[in-house]
Amino acid sequence: MSAADRRRASLRGWALAALAGVSAVALRALAQPLLGDHLPFVIAFPVTVISALFWGIGPALLTIAICAFAAGSPLIPPYVDALDQPMQIGGFVVAAIVIALLCGRSRAAHPADATAPAVPQDPGETPLTSWLRAALWGSFLIPATLFVVTAWWGYQRAQQDALASAARASELAYRQAQRAFEVASQIARRADAATTDADEQLRAQESALHQRLVDMTAGLSWIVNINVWDMDGHPLVGSDRYPVNRAATVVDRPYFREQRTSTGGAIGISEVVTGRQTGRELTNVVLRRSAPDGSFRGVVTVSMTPDLFSDYYKALANEASGLASFALVRVDGNVISHWAGSAEAAGRNFATRSEVQQRIDSGQREGSIMAASLEPGGTTILSFKRVDDFPIYIVAAFSHQRMMAGWTRFVGLVAAILVPTTAGLVYVTWVALRRTRREQAIALALQEETRRRAAVERTMLESQKFETLAVLTGGVAHDFNNLLAVVHTSLHVLNRLHPALADTKQMQSVARAVQTGVRLTRQLLSFSRKQALRPEVIDLRQWLPSTETLAQSTLRSSVRWELELDPAPLPVEVDVGELELALINLVVNANLAMPDGGRITVSARAAPAAQDATDERSFITLSVRDTGVGIPPELLPKVCEPFFTTRSRGAGSGLGLSQVQGFCTRSGGRLRIDSIVGEGTAVHIELPRAAARAASSDPAAVATGEQFAGRVLLVEDNHEVAQTMESMLQSAGLEVTSVPNAAAALAVLDDTSSPPPDAVLSDIEMPGRVNGITLALSLRSRHPELPVILVTGYADQIDEATASGLNVMAKPVDPERLLDVLRTAIRHARQQSQPKGRLRT
Repeated sequence: MSAADRRRASLRGWALAALAGVSAVALRALAQPLLGDHLPFVIAFPVTVISALFWGIGPALLTIAICAFAAGSPLIPPYVDALDQPMQIGGFVVAAIVIALLCGRSRAAHPADATAPAVPQDPGETPLTSWLRAALWGSFLIPATLFVVTAWWGYQRAQQDALASAARASELAYRQAQRAFEVASQIARRADAATTDADEQLRAQESALHQRLVDMTAGLSWIVNINVWDMDGHPLVGSDRYPVNRAATVVDRPYFREQRTSTGGAIGISEVVTGRQTGRELTNVVLRRSAPDGSFRGVVTVSMTPDLFSDYYKALANEASGLASFALVRVDGNVISHWAGSAEAAGRNFATRSEVQQRIDSGQREGSIMAASLEPGGTTILSFKRVDDFPIYIVAAFSHQRMMAGWTRFVGLVAAILVPTTAGLVYVTWVALRRTRREQAIALALQEETRRRAAVERTMLESQKFETLAVLTGGVAHDFNNLLAVVHTSLHVLNRLHPALADTKQMQSVARAVQTGVRLTRQLLSFSRKQALRPEVIDLRQWLPSTETLAQSTLRSSVRWELELDPAPLPVEVDVGELELALINLVVNANLAMPDGGRITVSARAAPAAQDATDERSFITLSVRDTGVGIPPELLPKVCEPFFTTRSRGAGSGLGLSQVQGFCTRSGGRLRIDSIVGEGTAVHIELPRAAARAASSDPAAVATGEQFAGRVLLVEDNHEVAQTMESMLQSAGLEVTSVPNAAAALAVLDDTSSPPPDAVLSDIEMPGRVNGITLALSLRSRHPELPVILVTGYADQIDEATASGLNVMAKPVDPERLLDVLRTAIRHARQQSQPKGRLRT
């Protein structure tokens, strides 16, 4: 079973376990009319067993989590009471975890699905270690679940206790407010009954009425005064002064205007105001004075000090710790009196009442809620209750922080018991598991070491094989390159000496054979990583159409060709010959992958951003797609290995994709291959985008064929190559002196009896301790005016020579291009210096 298959099987197991959990929740909801809220997990237990047996412990834990979450949700039946949730849900989770561990281990030993592909087991896994691992997980999961359940239960209890404390405090405050307002309302009614006469008569009886009102407040220090006001808001009689100030008025007071527009005889409670006769903060119990016909005659106000309530709230808080604040609130949200345990809370004017106000506005008479406080993420426990039919509420707030402090102490005590116990269980189980696995590891150590050594030896043999192949291939390619140079140069000489033969079929066949040999040599050198690249900037949008005819010539008639190009420029800097060879190799592979015909699509486009964040280069992708048989996944890592091929013997060399990969690597790019068996293969060559520049105007790039005079010292160890090169140079009008090595070249230059050469043309690879690069560097210091041109077929030698600032050309060299380079070098040297006679050593 492959890793991908195991991954798919694992994902399928998790998905089925989730589906099983959802199904268990749905079935229990459907059974709600029959079972009610009893047995909430009657279906969850068997479903957990099924999940553990069929899909393993992990998916079974997912099933347990889904069932537990649904049981705690207020939207899904059955509905478990909040206080019972910790015990019922926690008990289910603990029991279900034990069941999952037992069934999961049983599944590992005896798979329930006999048709499922076997999952490879760890060589060190035995029934004993399997059970020990299950015990290890159980020794952690079960105590951890118990801790969570206990902490949850403790939180629920702490919250309920806090709500109960707030409710008791609000009940005491309610009774105090009820008595106070009931007494005040009775006094207001008695005062109203005593002042039913006409206002003129009341003013005449002010002295007697004043005394009567004073008697009504006897012993009630919290009542500041009683005032009777006429319909214009002026005082008629009062308990705290005689005579009253006739100029005083309450006509602008909201409570006065409210009673003037009312029709009933309900008691009103004013907001806290500053008394205009006393200068003190007061709240008034207000009663409307009505004429016999029901018209408005004024009001009776019984003024009380809000300190009556705040002092009582403070006394309550001193007796019951945890109370944060009290408030006496009108139905419109106006606070009459309040007390808070801290200056910060007091300054907020009981800001948490907004949640309570919503319930007051809805007509709710009493209740307890968890409300948000002004601290980020903080909460406050509030209890509220309406004072009889008076338009006021008592609101008590319990400190959530105090509640959490108590709960934290409880959780800390539980943790102090469970954590050491759990740690001990986990440690003992872990030690037993470790010792068991250590014994098994010792038994398997020799076998594993043997396997590793065999693998290392195989890897080393493969590496040595490829290194040997690369060296051998590079050497063969170099010698073959020299043979091609002989043929190519000889062909050039024949064409120059006998122009009439240049267009004959035989000469053209020889030229084509030379080009085929050059292509094969490039493949061999690319495999050995010694191919010399000649990079130049081209636009794939213009270059690809020019190669279409050449590429299509390799296809069968049953294969269609499609070319897709981005409209934007696609500049890359590559060796054009290597790129052409890579494209032809890919097209040939695609053609052979479609024995019954199909479609080859060659496309070039700007590549998306690289996944490697450290690579800031932009790339252009050249892709070759086919609709062939595809490559099996197990063969994809091998297709770029040299000489690897799936074709029949003699049908291919196995160097095509190796050349493509070598070209990509040395061009600074990368190769990607996507393939689906039965659908086709796509090979993507990603090359760095180059800055577009105009085509070179170097005269060496154009063959002129003109004759020119000069003397050339040729340094070449291969006799046949030297002969053909000498003939080619002489045919162009040059005098040639040929030597086989660097020592002989230095001897010629030191000889004062012969005229000095105008240029030196040398191969880099030569016998002896001095190669072409060393020779060129020596001549640079001894004869700086003498141009030296080096030739090689090895990329590393080209890099070394270029880094030294030397003029180097890559093999195979086109004769016309070589002659142009010599012509330019000799002309430049003659322009830079005047003739100085013999060369000095």
